[in-house]
Amino acid sequence: MSKPQHHTLTPGTSVLADFLATTKENYLRDIRSGTGKANEWTVVMGNEAGDLDSIASAVAFAWLRTQALSQPTISLLRTDREDLDLRAENVYALGLAGLSRPKDELLFVSDLAEFQPFPSSKFALVDHNRLASTFVPADPPSIVAVVDHHADEGFYEDTAEPRIVVPSGSCASHISTLLEDAKAEFPPELATLLLSAILIDTDGLKPGGKAIDVDRRAADFLVRKSTVASFLQGQGFNSSNGTVTTSSSSLYESEVLQSLSNILSTKKEDVSHLGPRDLLRRDYKEYDFVLPWHPSESTIRAGLSTVPVRLSEWALDGKLETEGEAWMKERGLHILGVLTAYRGATKGKRKREMAWIIRTDSPPSPSDGEFDFDALAGRLWKGLEADEVLEVKEHKKYANGTVDGIVESFPHLRVRVYTQNPHATRKVTAPVLKAIMEAQT
Repeated sequence: MSKPQHHTLTPGTSVLADFLATTKENYLRDIRSGTGKANEWTVVMGNEAGDLDSIASAVAFAWLRTQALSQPTISLLRTDREDLDLRAENVYALGLAGLSRPKDELLFVSDLAEFQPFPSSKFALVDHNRLASTFVPADPPSIVAVVDHHADEGFYEDTAEPRIVVPSGSCASHISTLLEDAKAEFPPELATLLLSAILIDTDGLKPGGKAIDVDRRAADFLVRKSTVASFLQGQGFNSSNGTVTTSSSSLYESEVLQSLSNILSTKKEDVSHLGPRDLLRRDYKEYDFVLPWHPSESTIRAGLSTVPVRLSEWALDGKLETEGEAWMKERGLHILGVLTAYRGATKGKRKREMAWIIRTDSPPSPSDGEFDFDALAGRLWKGLEADEVLEVKEHKKYANGTVDGIVESFPHLRVRVYTQNPHATRKVTAPVLKAIMEAQT
């Protein structure tokens, strides 16, 4: 296959940017009015990792509910405004979607920090399926919709409509299906944003990869309505009345989609400008687990950070432990998993490591001041090592941490480092962690 050429994509209009800026302005005005009008809004949000799939899905679902269903809805990014710069691929894709000032046009959690309790009580969840405990409104929260592709935690079955929790390469594919089924009108730049999310999550729709039928159907639907369509016509794709027709194989082979996918992937993988702390928080998710096996049924908080760089390039000489402990204190964590993903230097094969840190100087609640962290560590190590999908093996270089004498250097930490199945992403690891923590015995 020939090397894809570079194609300059530009947003067709500012319709999407204007919509987002206007809804943000109106929502904040209704909050500040103190009239209770903020409760008329639905807040749609992705997960706290803030990846392109979460952003695109939230933005598109807000468009669908507001414009097609006449239900006022605001998309919320669960990251701080300044953290947008941690993901160059997001900034690039938002630019393609016509957002020239994304920090002003989008609503971030930091924009709502002054409002306590949380100003709205109706929520739609995309790219995750359980409302985070940090979103506590004055009235009991109502989850009116769930669209996700992760493991189903079984919540909101009586209130969410739609409630779609089905595997896919990208959550954006499910959102695209909803747009198609509703026969909703939407601007080309929104199609490009959703398409970008699908491409980055499925390695450009690579055959035999993460993409499944729902992703390929969504990409076929979106590409014909996107700013990419004119380039496909120029490459000899079939067209009728100005509408591009494609097949799943031709989409993968398209030079313009290969080019877009490569640009997005390159920007995502280039984290050379980020230090250890930014690497830990750049792609991060958080979980609370009740421990039924503990006498007091304590609740612990765990975090999983995905880092696209091997440990040897940023975490040695105690940096993993020092920066990990600092991040755990900042987030109130008892467990931190650092999941690295990278390609080998010789054959370019995908590889993964996982480093686990347990912090023992902050007992969970309730625990009556006593908590057996050795039992927690033993349960975690045993569960990970027994899992047939993760296929973990003791790391040959840093099995017990990145420094010698770790007990003396970091007395409040328990550390274990593994290599693992290169195909097991965080989407696989998170349910394994949940099962280990919430097992009855």
